[in-house]
Amino acid sequence: MKAIRFVILALCVGLLSACNHGFEGEYKIKAGSRIEVLNELSNLIGVKNIIVGRDYLESEGERRHFDKIFVRKSNNGQRYLVFKKGGQEEVWKIIDDNTLQQGNDLMNVKLQKIN
Repeated sequence: MKAIRFVILALCVGLLSACNHGFEGEYKIKAGSRIEVLNELSNLIGVKNIIVGRDYLESEGERRHFDKIFVRKSNNGQRYLVFKKGGQEEVWKIIDDNTLQQGNDLMNVKLQKIN
């Protein structure tokens, strides 16, 4: 009986640990642009930090919860971190395992993982 309980507990722990999207942590936010004037303006904004949790984003004490945060892979191999709430999705491009990006070349926000 103890062996069955142990196996069930191990399975539950394994399933719960598999639910993470892999991008949890604290990120430094930096705005940027390929247009020099916009890039200089974005530098005036300064640097902020954001925390990506299992099912939430937190910045300056404000927390936004999501139904699900997951990684989506496109046909060309590009990965995206998807924040889904109800029928709406917010999508961030995954540059590498430590860098996320919102926006495009004209104006973007990069998030660099710090822990």
